[in-house]
Amino acid sequence: MSMAHGSIPTLDTILKAHAARHPDAPALVDPPDCALITGKAPRRWNYRQADCAVGAIAARLREIGLAPGAVVGLQMPNVSTGILTLLAIMRAGMIAAPLPLLWRRSDCVAALSAAGTRAIVTCGRVAGFDHAALALEVAAELFPIRAVCGFNCAGDDGIVPLDDLLDGPDEHPDSILFQDTDSAPLALVTFEVTTGGIMPVARDATQLLAGGRLIRQRGTIAPSAVILSMLPAMSYAGLSAALVPWLLSGGTLVLHHPFDPDALRTQIECERADVLVVPDAMLPGLSTSGWLEPLSLQSVVAVWRAPERLAAAAQWTNLDVTLMDVAAFGETALLAARRPPGGRTLPWPLGPVAIGSGGDPSADVALTPGGTLGVSGALAASPYRPYGDDEPADASTARGHVDTRYPCRLAGNTLVVTAPPADIVAVGGYRFAMHDLQHMVRGLDAHGVLAALPHAVCGHRLAGHATDPVTMRNMLETMGINPLLTAAFRNRAA
Repeated sequence: MSMAHGSIPTLDTILKAHAARHPDAPALVDPPDCALITGKAPRRWNYRQADCAVGAIAARLREIGLAPGAVVGLQMPNVSTGILTLLAIMRAGMIAAPLPLLWRRSDCVAALSAAGTRAIVTCGRVAGFDHAALALEVAAELFPIRAVCGFNCAGDDGIVPLDDLLDGPDEHPDSILFQDTDSAPLALVTFEVTTGGIMPVARDATQLLAGGRLIRQRGTIAPSAVILSMLPAMSYAGLSAALVPWLLSGGTLVLHHPFDPDALRTQIECERADVLVVPDAMLPGLSTSGWLEPLSLQSVVAVWRAPERLAAAAQWTNLDVTLMDVAAFGETALLAARRPPGGRTLPWPLGPVAIGSGGDPSADVALTPGGTLGVSGALAASPYRPYGDDEPADASTARGHVDTRYPCRLAGNTLVVTAPPADIVAVGGYRFAMHDLQHMVRGLDAHGVLAALPHAVCGHRLAGHATDPVTMRNMLETMGINPLLTAAFRNRAA
């Protein structure tokens, strides 16, 4: 795997360059309903302010004893402090490990343990749920975790506060603190849900930038673009579709914590957004007559968490707005393509994938021997083994392509994805290994049943039956299970 040394840019060096060239330009904008999400008023950041906050947070992470190369877990909503903290972890020479917001104790412990995590950064309450308490519970189960840091966690014993760093002076000590320290060779660890459990995967600076460059080029995202994103920067697709293009363009990243359609339209109008980043479930609504008119949008980036549904996507009829489809194969790989004239999707071409304006073939698409789609190069993840395990990864074929495990069929010189990986279902932006969930449910209730039912918007929805739904929900909550599973056992008689 290529390493982020020498002349290879990083997200942090790009941020610093923008702060030096146009410090007063708008950089980052909170959702307007931020107070309802986190209890804090929304903020707007220029590049100088964002750079200073990143430096101050990075310095605090080092001051509390975290070493370069440490993995730092991050669980935040789609707000500016989450973006700034992710960049700060990288500036401190550490490896960011973002976690999905709905993950609870069970998933967080499994993921952070597999990644060899040394610290967690969190926030207080999000929409009523106490993430500070969750982080402390996770840390109590994982001995290697040395610190829990947080925003809006005043009064929570055992949490290092970070709020004071957001309004500090324009000068910060990071240039002194880090002057003799190279960045970690890896930039990011994300987590793939497989039938064998939660698996950490890694990306260095080259891999992290590749997805953003591909999307910026094919989505015709112009310099200084205003990008409005509904996707949290907690996955490779979320980072590639919004955060990386934002930094590459030197524009403004406007955040939306999903989902309020009226607030979204107001944001687009008020911020004069050029690019809208949405989950694929939003496309039918955007395609309805007049919704995008007379807005300023030039491009829509739709992220498909269930890429097997892309072949049956409805036609895109708005010829004034470019639509780009991003297929997220879990955390394993990513592909992107602009909708051609006529608005129908096309299969994925076999062979090299050109990334960036130079058109260099930095990735490749192939049909694996098992009949699934394989991706090699900068758009594919690398296995992450924090404990020095060097045995070959079972996801790689003999030709070097990472197996996405998505079955596909050959159509000429192209591939059409036909199904998700066996036993994996997508519910909105979350993936579940159904056999494991069904086994767990039967262990709690011998008559318990869990099924994944097709859903027009979310891909699937979970539906459960238990002898006593209330008791089942309470047991799942006590175990620290994703609330999407807990909600499947609603009392239908009520």
